[in-house]
Amino acid sequence: MAARTVRDELVAMIDRALGDDPRQALLAARHLVEETDWLMQRAVALARRDGFDWGRIGRNLGLTRQGARQKFPAAPPLPPPHQVRRNRAERQFREGELLAQRYRAGTLARPDDDDPIAW
Repeated sequence: MAARTVRDELVAMIDRALGDDPRQALLAARHLVEETDWLMQRAVALARRDGFDWGRIGRNLGLTRQGARQKFPAAPPLPPPHQVRRNRAERQFREGELLAQRYRAGTLARPDDDDPIAW
């Protein structure tokens, strides 16, 4: 699922949670909690894949190192250093490819970009 689609669905859930229908608001709030749990699991797995240790993950989430480990027991183990370097290099390559595609398509500077310089 594309990031834009996920974002659109989350915005729709937030709109329902803020609406006037209490039943729809309660259901949307419950679904938002499930979605944020899923997003948190995804972010932790991504951080582990990128070489973040439990202390660093905990600091970013406002938890202790041990608290982060206990909260996310299904997170993948820390990969070996060579895999971390390869993952980072692949991510940078993908980001460069996306930037080149946007440049070729003439959509380099999107209106929702905060940064006026396309890094």
